[in-house]
Amino acid sequence: MAETIDYKHEVVAQRVKALTQGRGVDVVIDMDFSSTVRLLDQGVLRPHGQLVCYGSNETGDVAVNFRTLLQLSLGLRFFLVYELSPADRSRCVAELLALLSAGRLQHSIGARFSLDQIAAAHETVEAGREIGNVVISL
Repeated sequence: MAETIDYKHEVVAQRVKALTQGRGVDVVIDMDFSSTVRLLDQGVLRPHGQLVCYGSNETGDVAVNFRTLLQLSLGLRFFLVYELSPADRSRCVAELLALLSAGRLQHSIGARFSLDQIAAAHETVEAGREIGNVVISL
């Protein structure tokens, strides 16, 4: 089952629980640890589920409810794409290329900027004003 949740207009935890009949999902993959970790207390992950993050809007200390992690045996995983091993990077690139070749990977372009508008592009990404990728063209 594939579903989309518009986090700006929907209550994410309520929607996740509705979609999973209250069980929660197996894995959440997100780029904003500081926001997503707050959803754990609201039951978005099933017991033994995993939260995988590769970024955070807050870069300092982020509060985590240890009791929720412990009682549900939840796992936290982090990675930086820049730190992938050469073998993992090659495997990921090959999988992405296969998805692109098969037409199974779709990009959503939210806004386009020219290179001389790079500051505006960066501000657009920071403000979250666009849904989709912000693209800079030469």
